[in-house]
Amino acid sequence: MKKFLLTIVAALVMICGATIKSNAQNEFYPPSIGLNFGLGCGTVNHSVNHWNNIFVPTFEFAGDYSFLPNVINANGSVSGGIYFGIGKGSRTEYNHQYNAEIKYSDACWRFGTRGALHYSWVRDLDTYAGVAFGVKHQSFTTDHSLIDDEKSTEFDSYGFGGARYKFNHSVAVFSELATTHQAWFQIGISVLINN
Repeated sequence: MKKFLLTIVAALVMICGATIKSNAQNEFYPPSIGLNFGLGCGTVNHSVNHWNNIFVPTFEFAGDYSFLPNVINANGSVSGGIYFGIGKGSRTEYNHQYNAEIKYSDACWRFGTRGALHYSWVRDLDTYAGVAFGVKHQSFTTDHSLIDDEKSTEFDSYGFGGARYKFNHSVAVFSELATTHQAWFQIGISVLINN
């Protein structure tokens, strides 16, 4: 039964793929530039009391430059660019160890470079996946004198994938998922130049 279902699913995927491919075109063709302005959601892990703090929203920016055309059946391209993100979160809870209500606060910023492979399955939709490398700085504070504040600056790397739907040649909406804690999900507006 499993083989039969897999055969049917594979046949449907091939039929849909052939239909979609006939309408596809490269939606991020060089020398296109995409500027993503997004709001995200993320979390931060801390060694102090092993808790998570949620960042809502995080503010994210990414600039991508498409430079290598005709990848994967002329419907794909490769881009490189930069990213910057900032987030802040806080929460108050009762700490039994210190017999006090304590406010925990986090702030984080990160920046670096990123690269992605873009592929257009259907008209006006740019899908992409890539990797990013950079630096992140995180600070943790409390309003309790016995808990030490923490600050760290470290290497930042993560994978991401997303989609950008074009309304016209210069404006699109996008959504991204990433493997970074600071912004594992984001949505926003893209400004497209030379597209």
